[in-house]
Amino acid sequence: MKLRVLGRRGSYSRKTLATWLHELREFLQGELGVEVEVVEEDLDVDVPVLYVDDQVLLIGLPGEEGYLIEALRKAFRSQASLG
Repeated sequence: MKLRVLGRRGSYSRKTLATWLHELREFLQGELGVEVEVVEEDLDVDVPVLYVDDQVLLIGLPGEEGYLIEALRKAFRSQASLG
């Protein structure tokens, strides 16, 4: 599973979202049973955008890591059911 964080370089929200994903990477790999790759990309937007593979999952910074984990679980289950 490739997680891409797009946002303005140096912005607080992009850095925070990317940091959360890096911190959660091993947990997510164990929880979901898939390899997780976290990538940051520059994009001139006001809030970060999180892609799971090629699908937008979130726009903006979640209020807490727990919401992020649940959104990623849901995205993984959705992808797994598709094939």
